[in-house]
Parts: sequence; C-alpha cells; structure tokens
Amino acid sequence: MATSPGPQFEAGVQSQADERAALYPRAVEWLVRDELLPAFPALWVVGPRGCGKSTSMSRFADSVLDLSEPGNRLAAREDPDGALSHAGGTLLVDEWQEAPEILGAIKRAVDVDRSSRRGRFIVTGSVRAAHQAATWPGTGRFIRVRMHGLTRAEMERVERYNPVDALFRLEQVQFARSEWNRNDYLEAIVAGRFPVAVDLTARNRRRWFRAYVEQLIDRDAQQISLRSPPPRKLRSVLESCAARTSRELNKQATARDAGVDFRTADGYLGLLEDLCIINRLPAWHTKRLQRLTRSPKIVMTDPGMAAHLVNTDAVSLGRDPVLIGQMFETFAATELLAHLETAAEETQMFHARDRDGKEVDIVLESRGKIVGIEVKSSSVVGRDDAKGLMWLRERLGDAFAGGAVLSSGRIPFQIDDRLWALPLSALWTAPGSL
Repeated sequence: MATSPGPQFEAGVQSQADERAALYPRAVEWLVRDELLPAFPALWVVGPRGCGKSTSMSRFADSVLDLSEPGNRLAAREDPDGALSHAGGTLLVDEWQEAPEILGAIKRAVDVDRSSRRGRFIVTGSVRAAHQAATWPGTGRFIRVRMHGLTRAEMERVERYNPVDALFRLEQVQFARSEWNRNDYLEAIVAGRFPVAVDLTARNRRRWFRAYVEQLIDRDAQQISLRSPPPRKLRSVLESCAARTSRELNKQATARDAGVDFRTADGYLGLLEDLCIINRLPAWHTKRLQRLTRSPKIVMTDPGMAAHLVNTDAVSLGRDPVLIGQMFETFAATELLAHLETAAEETQMFHARDRDGKEVDIVLESRGKIVGIEVKSSSVVGRDDAKGLMWLRERLGDAFAGGAVLSSGRIPFQIDDRLWALPLSALWTAPGSL
C-alpha cells in the first residue's frame, strides 16, 4: 500500500526548493523590493508548493516565522497576536495555511495604526484564500502577489525582460533568430518549472513528481478541505486536468473521467485551483464580437507535472499530434502567466472562441488594447496558422495591437499587417529596438 510522503517530504521539498531557487533571479523580487514593500504594510505571496516563494521573500525579511515548524504553529494557533509581538523590521510569515489564525493577528496589527510603516509583513503560502472567503481578513490589508514556477527568462537569467510588454510593441521591436529546435522545447516542457525538478535526470524527475503529487493529494488537499476528498478520486480529477490541459473546461467530461458526479468534480476542481495546481483561463468577451463562448480553459500550472501525470516523456510527446499541441500551448501560457505580475501595465489573460469554431489560443488585454497569440508545435507556419488572429484583427480594428504565431520555427517574420510568426523562445529572448 502506498503511503503519504509526510512531513519529511514536505521539508525536503522546501529545502531543495530553497537551495535551487537561490540560483535564479526571480522577476517578482524586484517588484516586491522596488514597488510593493515601500508602499504597503502587508504582502501576500501565493503560489504552488516548491516554486521558490520562501527563498525569494526571505531576502527581504529581518525575521521569519515558519509555521511549518510545530512549535511556531502551536504558538500561532494559541496566541497569534503574541506570535507577532516580538517581530521587528520586516517579518516573513511562511506557510500561513498551517495556522490561519495568524492572518487575523496581522489584520489587527495593520489596523491598529493605519499610518504605520510600510513593509511590515510578507505572508507566503501554497494555498489561495478562496476556500476561506467567508472569514478571509485580508481584504484591503494585503497586496496579493502571485508567484509561479521558474520562467525560461529566469532560467536563462534574462533580467527585466517581460515578453508581455514586448508583445504589445510588436511593430517597434526586432525579435532575434532562435537557437532552439523542436526537441529543445519538448525537453523544456517535460522538465517543468519547479526549481528542484528542472535539472534532475528524467528518472529522478519522475520520482520527484510522484512524491510531490502524493504530498499534494494525501496531505495538502486534506488539510484545507472541509470534507476530506478520497485521494483516489481527487487524483483522478487531477489526471483528467492534465490530459485536458489547454482545453475548454468540460466538467461533465472531467466527472466522467474520474468516476464522480458533477458536483463532486466541480468541488475538486476548486480545491486544485486553491492549491495553485491548475489555472482557469477565462473566456474573453467583448460587445464587438457576438456568439463568443463563456467556458474557461483549464491550464496546468506546471507542464512538467502535466507530462508526468499523463505518463509521457519528450520522445513519446513528440509522437503524439494531439497532446503535443496542448503541451506547447500550456508551456507558452504558463510562461506568460508568470510575467503578468511584473508587466508595465496591468494585463489580463484570456482565450477566445466563438460558437462557429473560430478561436485564438491566448488573448492579452491591457488598457483597451488586445494582443492575440496562437501556439503551434510545428517548425513551419504560415498564413493558415494565423486565421484566428486575422478574424480577431478584422473584428477589433484599431483595438487590435498585434498578433503572434509562436512556434518551434527559428526565424521571425511578418505574416500580415500586425501579425508575426515568432519563435517560442521570443518569450525569453529579449528583442532589439527598430
């Protein structure tokens, strides 16, 4: 009988994540240091377990209250205000979900003096607060920062480059020829974005993902759920999400895959979203286009985990014409999602599809301007691959800032007015100015 990895694995994940994450500069670090800590008393940094939150945020902390440690956890549960009373400077409260009472104490500390100094608290955890919405004390007190796994820009140490900003300036920048080929992308997809896993051998990476998923299902989900979900059924829903990553959410199909009823599947999807393992990419809407669907897409947070859950590697993925398209799109979407936090302007990310089947994989919207993105695994693309972008451009007119077909091809070129074919590596290779 399989057993839960337990606290030892959890500590191991965190210590390994800390060690590996320390090797990479993270984009959210300069955001926190330069913009947020000087302006706000409390930050709430959330992201999947093992993505490097603790390592990055500890760089700004004068002291750390680690609630995964039994003594700290007990003290925070029994006397949360007292647990904060001796902290000076910036306090990092790590793994808040282990003692949710600490959030109320932080609220009270912030509320006591509204003019109190900035940068007092950084709160980190691997659980969203949605499951505690009724009692969430952070409204108006915490500034949320979403942290993701490593972007390729971070792995390549391309500092301060944000591809979201570049995509809104397609006509003003010159993208470089790519050194990546299709096999390079396949290897990057299955390696994923977790700092611990990216440099492991394929065999050890499978072991790590297996233990991570067990920890997620057997402990993390049980910890935050009001009704302990049967691990086998919750895992089945997770596996269904992996198999359907970058497809429109179909709750009936997910319920059927997992052998559970519709309501149960819906609850499990919410639980996985709270654990930051899946993302719902909303459907984009505008009065300019009629008959648009309203179903979100499901996108796995980490493409490597998705590959593990569907039991594929780079070689077998390259031979699956359906799955490879989903995984390339997931890879691009997760790269862009991570960069939304540090984009120059607030930007939202969607997908678009109408009831006649016209669609665009990814839609970025910022200040009334739209960028459309298609993702292809092929190394050869042309006008046919940009049909969805042309449809969007024709309907939006001047609101359409530009569109890109991202592929495994190496040479960037212009397809049509405001439409470009770009290597997928343009998401982490800084362009030059025209």
